[in-house]
Amino acid sequence: MAKGTPANRNETFGRLLSGMVSSIAYYEGKSTAIVEEELGAALNVVGKTVQRYKAGYLPPGDEAVRVLAEAAVRRGFLGREWLQRFLHAARYPFADKLLDELCPAPQVRPRPPRVYENLPAPTYSQFVMREQAFAEVLDGLSKRTAVVLIVGLGGNGKTSLAREVAARCLSDASGIPRFHAVVWVSDKDRPGTTNLSTVLDEIARTLDYPGFTQFDYEEKRREVEQLLRRQQVLVVIDNFETITDGALLTWLLNLPEPSKALVTSREYRREWRSSWPVELRGMSAVEAWAFTAERLELLRMSDILSASEAVESLIAATGGNPKAIGLTLGLVKYERRSLHLVLEDLYAARGELFDDLFLRAWALLDEAARRILIAAPLFPRGASRAALGVAADVQSFVLDRSIERLADLALLDVQHVDVFRDSLYTLHPLVRAFTRMRQQEQPMFTRGAYERWVASFLHQLVAAEQGGESAALELMSQHSQTIQAFLDQLYEQQHWQLYLQLYIAAHPLLNIAPLHRPRVDYPRWAAEAAGATGAYEVQLRSLLQLTRLYVYHRELDLAQNTLAQAEQLWDAVLLDAEARHRVSKRMTAARALTLIYTGRSEPAYNLLTDYLAQVRDPEDISEISYYRALCRRKLGRNQEAKQLLITLLEQPDQALGRMTVCRACATLAGIYLEEGEAELAVPVVKRHAAVAFEMRDRYQIARVRRSQSWLLEMQGEWEAARDAILEAIDLFERIGMRRELAEARQALADLDAGAAAGEAAAPA
Repeated sequence: MAKGTPANRNETFGRLLSGMVSSIAYYEGKSTAIVEEELGAALNVVGKTVQRYKAGYLPPGDEAVRVLAEAAVRRGFLGREWLQRFLHAARYPFADKLLDELCPAPQVRPRPPRVYENLPAPTYSQFVMREQAFAEVLDGLSKRTAVVLIVGLGGNGKTSLAREVAARCLSDASGIPRFHAVVWVSDKDRPGTTNLSTVLDEIARTLDYPGFTQFDYEEKRREVEQLLRRQQVLVVIDNFETITDGALLTWLLNLPEPSKALVTSREYRREWRSSWPVELRGMSAVEAWAFTAERLELLRMSDILSASEAVESLIAATGGNPKAIGLTLGLVKYERRSLHLVLEDLYAARGELFDDLFLRAWALLDEAARRILIAAPLFPRGASRAALGVAADVQSFVLDRSIERLADLALLDVQHVDVFRDSLYTLHPLVRAFTRMRQQEQPMFTRGAYERWVASFLHQLVAAEQGGESAALELMSQHSQTIQAFLDQLYEQQHWQLYLQLYIAAHPLLNIAPLHRPRVDYPRWAAEAAGATGAYEVQLRSLLQLTRLYVYHRELDLAQNTLAQAEQLWDAVLLDAEARHRVSKRMTAARALTLIYTGRSEPAYNLLTDYLAQVRDPEDISEISYYRALCRRKLGRNQEAKQLLITLLEQPDQALGRMTVCRACATLAGIYLEEGEAELAVPVVKRHAAVAFEMRDRYQIARVRRSQSWLLEMQGEWEAARDAILEAIDLFERIGMRRELAEARQALADLDAGAAAGEAAAPA
């Protein structure tokens, strides 16, 4: 106990009780004075006695502590951790018993540790073990070499082997190298597009550091390499033969330890000589037997093979290539001929094996199945049955029958995700190459497939919006990969109208994406598409959205240049009155933000004040009001800012909009904490936390944790304050907010210094 502190006084008790009173006042919409009177009545004392308790004086009896504890839990919704500290500070004699009575410990199973991986779902129901190759890959991963290379002909099963090895490296199986994370990158979806920068992006996203993707190339590379040094990561690059970026190859060969790379390729280059090569050839007789038996069971033809001579002939004709075996067995089923006759035709074929197999399989397809196969490459990461049907304009029984035939012929691979989600259909790289040639023969069909899918998605979105914003966002999240893939392809192919339709519809999804570069790309492309089609309102809104994003990233030169483009366009084009009204608010906000963050808050405040007189929409008024308060805050005029924010936050969350609530709460809490008004800050931080966690916005959650750390530090709760600031630091680092990260790290250093000073000053 500090010198001079009375035995019946505890400052921690006083701070906790003050927070409890504020919490009850916030949840019940009352003043703290009224709550104090009510608590006093329950304790048979006057309200001023409760104020004395808030100053740290302990109640004279244990029953008073119990009454306060019950009120904290029932009325203030405070939890077990708070109650435990409160009872300890109050010196309650049977604290554990009362703690379990009022706040029972949750009986939940501990969460398993999160595994960072982005492995694709397997296309096989049972992996056929390739004993020798599997052992050689594991041996290579245990060596000091940075890269293990699986090389072999197309269709030999390199991808399946690499996926199985990667999955097992995440387990604790004995004899298998253990990795903490697996990052899978494949060039098969869009051949030739993978490079070192895209690989760095995928590593950052998979390891949950999406903010790194917005950094410039050199900084991004340094940060990702630090991640690879901090933990054992297995980076898998599939289909390397179509990658042309030499820098990626060089980087992989020098991958930072303890991480490793596993690469699959049809070609062996001289540059790979320092790697650990594993040649994957055709299946052995035993492996082919197992694979054939599994395939025939799926085809419901298990009785077709009974003699080993037949399997030997199949291996001889296909070279033991599992993809070729699958295609051949499909031909046996649908050509309705014996295996012997099909194999004779393969022996007699003059061209390449797969050319012959694909052409014969194509001849067995009706028009509906061909349309589905041609539509499949539009979905780089796989498509559901429904998506294929919409794009190909094939429905119902015909759709099911066609997909079954394509899967039986091994033209579609089936990814079994889990029992709760529909299977996805993907293409093997050899099939994709064959299908691309068929696509080029029907360019109008491809355009129609895009149009049909976008129209179907928009129709579903209109229906979902009837259930509210969350239902619409859920639908967009379900289709997020397809939306992004289509936006990329539509932009590349300059299908401007379709791009804009999809971009405008999916804009809310893109808005809540993590703060990384693709969030900037899509509005930039939208501005280009809108300019090409004369959609000037969309072009203006996209440029203004870009301006705000650049401001948030503190790329202020880009923000000012983009704003200048928007202002020039605003002066040059004619918009009707309604369109000008819709754009004017965004123009004002973009101008104000740019002024604020380039050190010109006074003109920004004047601009916002003039505009506020013209606004009628409540949400618009709220946003403009927040920016006015921010201007005052930036100018150091905290009393004015505080009053503006208090007035603003008197409105309910629904009227303000969730993002405005978060921004206003964070700013107001910062002012209170700077002024030492912890009691006033508590309900504001609580409100911020409730909305931030509901939105699952990690930037806002990080700001909440920073405020909570500050509060706990003021209450002398050093350990809890340190935990909160460490979580804020982790979140700021993951989402790439460098300025906030530097401030949080400084706060941690100050916190540690303050804790050390407090310990040194405490009496022995």
